[in-house]
Amino acid sequence: MGTGGSAQVGDRVSFKLADIFLPEPSEVLAHLTAEVEANGVVVEFSDSGSDQRAYAVVRISPQQAVLLPVTAIRVVPAA
Repeated sequence: MGTGGSAQVGDRVSFKLADIFLPEPSEVLAHLTAEVEANGVVVEFSDSGSDQRAYAVVRISPQQAVLLPVTAIRVVPAA
């Protein structure tokens, strides 16, 4: 698997729920069902001050997107 630094918009990535920055991981868990996997698709990146692309916005379901540090995501190779 590649690292988050090489992720691009549209890449499928995996991550630990504990690494979610926003919303609180407990809020995410409250909306998950047994069918949802801990992966998603990068939809955009966000800066943190002068640190460009510090965070990735990852859509994990049609109704839920999360913000994660780019260092916490791993690109899932295409099947």
